[in-house]
Amino acid sequence: MIVAKLMVVFLLPDKYFFDNNRILNMMNGTAGDTAWAGSYQVAADLFAKINVLEFRTMIQWTIFMGLIFSILVFAMVIRAGAPDLLQTLFILATVGLLNIYVFNIGKDIIQFAFFFAVYVILTLPVKNSVVKVLGSAAVLYYESTFFREYYILIAALILVVYAILLFFRSREQLGIGSVGWIILLLFASIYAMMIVSRAIMPDEYTQIIQLRAGYDDAFGENNGGNMNTAIHNWIPGESLPIFMINYVLNLLRMLLPFELVIRGASYLPFFVFQIMVTAYMLNLIRKINQVHDASLFIAICVFIGYVLASALFEPDFGSWTRHESATFPVLLLLILNPLQRIPLTKEERMIKGMLEGQA
Repeated sequence: MIVAKLMVVFLLPDKYFFDNNRILNMMNGTAGDTAWAGSYQVAADLFAKINVLEFRTMIQWTIFMGLIFSILVFAMVIRAGAPDLLQTLFILATVGLLNIYVFNIGKDIIQFAFFFAVYVILTLPVKNSVVKVLGSAAVLYYESTFFREYYILIAALILVVYAILLFFRSREQLGIGSVGWIILLLFASIYAMMIVSRAIMPDEYTQIIQLRAGYDDAFGENNGGNMNTAIHNWIPGESLPIFMINYVLNLLRMLLPFELVIRGASYLPFFVFQIMVTAYMLNLIRKINQVHDASLFIAICVFIGYVLASALFEPDFGSWTRHESATFPVLLLLILNPLQRIPLTKEERMIKGMLEGQA
């Protein structure tokens, strides 16, 4: 936390905090013509209401929010099982990202709060997975009613993913073919969603189809954050088949962002973070029939639903990483569990057996 906050205050350029500064200026009443509506106004109004300490600068907000929410993260980590070395490195990296991007005045801390609410639901002493999946979907649906509208899509996809994984969870053995079928059904769900929206919500359908082209028109060269890592469609066209091809390609690019590596060493930490998230997620899908804990099973459904929906809307790799790190409460459940631990070596198993024998 301390290292990340020092980077925020002294090292990182303003483009990393374009949204934060805009919301700060809106809260202070100094934004003028640069003020934005929608979720920006919601965030600015919220921070104005809770600003009992009368903060006026981003440094004040980033240090205060870092202290408060890092204590919360500490409590969540302590509650989880002891991590192995790789899991420990992942936690440290994520805490760094949170304190750079999320624990500050801005929209992402609101997203973090909603995913923490999902975390609370998942950790309740309730064994019924239906109650937990409906509760998680309800929380994210509520967020869509006043903050980020596309979260209604995440809520719906959570239920779809739950049904798909529940079917494969009942199988005694899962191979590469089963994992392939799961992935295919997930993409088929997105395709079916687009067909339905074209019929009953044509305006929303057109908006999604034209979204990435709209980013170019809206931001252009003067985009504040510069969008050096903008995600442009590789295949031109606005038909549904071309959209789906671009969607699959863009999702793969987000989950396996090798193109970031060639952009420079500064992007390497983001690449490593995403590769670890993707590997952990795929590992749990591969072992879905071994997931007997209801909280972990629903956490998988929530995160996959989030990934499938967010891939439709994220304009660049920076936004993708920032928003993904804000799902940390759910990510923590996915990663700090026995199924994600590195298998013990022969020597470690021997030492473990000796210690258990002595006990």
